[in-house]
Amino acid sequence: MNLLSAYQKLKPLSPFFFTKDAAYTWNVSHAHAAVILSRLSKQKAIVRLMRGCFTFSDVDPLSLHNSLNYPMLSYISLYTALYYHGMIEQIPSVIYIITNGKTKRVKTPLATFSMHHINGYLFDGYATVDNQRIIMATPEKALFDTLYLMPAKSNYFKRLTELELPNHFHFSHFKKWIKCIHNKSRRKMIEIKLDEIRNASKQGRQ
Repeated sequence: MNLLSAYQKLKPLSPFFFTKDAAYTWNVSHAHAAVILSRLSKQKAIVRLMRGCFTFSDVDPLSLHNSLNYPMLSYISLYTALYYHGMIEQIPSVIYIITNGKTKRVKTPLATFSMHHINGYLFDGYATVDNQRIIMATPEKALFDTLYLMPAKSNYFKRLTELELPNHFHFSHFKKWIKCIHNKSRRKMIEIKLDEIRNASKQGRQ
């Protein structure tokens, strides 16, 4: 099997795949699959994301969030989703992800991913976009996640300025998420921030 044939057989596995997936697809041993993948990587046909996990060089980095958290779940949120929805103007230098796995930062040849843990009872408020390959927070949940993580030690989300809300932005969606917050001080902080954002939005539209 030549490299072109091997590559073509991998394409249905997009956007990401593991060595075991390639071995099954090619009907070869795990060791043999690893050798072929190494050759394809050197040809820049595929990109190694982390040990045993690969993607294609032309893939949209936004579609890779689940590959970096597997088998845990994740969705695009925070500054990346805020920018996607046109709520902030500054392009984030990394791709921000909410996960029910561990908080971590992963640098790959395609992009740097900043993953942030959130409790399972708040793992909500997202939808699929781009032919269901990308799982993106709704405008409301992207803002909620950002406010929720403001007290985090990383200080990544301390400031949120020049926020532009979409025309069909629903503050009512925040009620169910706020009710799930056990920490009273954090819950109060989010309520205050939301009131400030709501008032600023009303003044801006007058």
